[in-house]
Amino acid sequence: MAGRKECCRYEPSLDELLADDIMQPVLESAGYDRERFHDLMIETGERVRLSREGDSRD
Repeated sequence: MAGRKECCRYEPSLDELLADDIMQPVLESAGYDRERFHDLMIETGERVRLSREGDSRD
């Protein structure tokens, strides 16, 4: 969305998002607990970072 104004200047961390009370029932409905989901997101981020680094070397 080119030209879109930035509405928020603060981006919460993963830990802050997972600490939100609404996340507990959401994660449970998906079959996760906070720690397991946190680990999954960290691992996924690392795979994406490594993939992008590999793409930039080509």
